[in-house]
Amino acid sequence: MTTAPKTYKTEAIVLRHHPIGEADYLLTLFTPNQGKLRAVARGARRIKSKLGGHVEPPMRTSLFMVKGQNLDTVNQAEALEGFRPLREDLNRLSQALYMLEMVDAFSQEEQANYPVYRLVLDSLRSLSGDAPPALLPYFQLRLLDHSGFRPELHRCVECERALEPDRHAFSPSQGGALCDSCHPPGVSILPMSLNSIKALRFLQRENMTSAERLALGQDTLAELERLLGALIRHVLDRDVKASRFVQQVAQGRPVEPAGLSRTDRGKL
Repeated sequence: MTTAPKTYKTEAIVLRHHPIGEADYLLTLFTPNQGKLRAVARGARRIKSKLGGHVEPPMRTSLFMVKGQNLDTVNQAEALEGFRPLREDLNRLSQALYMLEMVDAFSQEEQANYPVYRLVLDSLRSLSGDAPPALLPYFQLRLLDHSGFRPELHRCVECERALEPDRHAFSPSQGGALCDSCHPPGVSILPMSLNSIKALRFLQRENMTSAERLALGQDTLAELERLLGALIRHVLDRDVKASRFVQQVAQGRPVEPAGLSRTDRGKL
């Protein structure tokens, strides 16, 4: 007796898609209850496909799936949120692709992490709205936290003493702040201003609504980018590829973004 294939329904944020075969996509999805999944969308690259327009990153999509021995297959898809403003603005798009790559890099397959799902969904919505300048460092800090890499910002990671105002630095390899007295040998140490540590502490303890209202100067934003970027590189032991796209767009040197269909590229 033949057993019918197991089917299930889930919503997901499409992190990326990769062409395979003549007409298919290999999707990387992040779901609320199963975490990161990989699945095949058969025929999605065909012009008349009913799937293609619903499985583009960074869409939030409702999916009807068929369980497979190695990879599940997308049987039906319906876009729930398309985040159109992200596709029409390179600056927003670059940050969205960076967020998606970060979630992919920090997540293991089939390990549920609903706080991360909520974080990326809320961040994409915020980015589609006012796109507050503190959103990206907030996202980085919270993703680090939800992934078990919360940086220490109140005590020296070497001697564990409480930090004095304006007498501190940052060590990516040690996972947080250093006091003025500690200089561990062979450890990369980055300068950290008082404004930056105050901003990091605020973003670490407050919710997204508060983070959206935080006003940061360009110098502080640039320093947060250096500090958090260095910490993320240490944790992952590599660069996040989309970070280069973010920098190029910010500097007025855009390149063609990866991970989008030709239709979406034509809208930019």
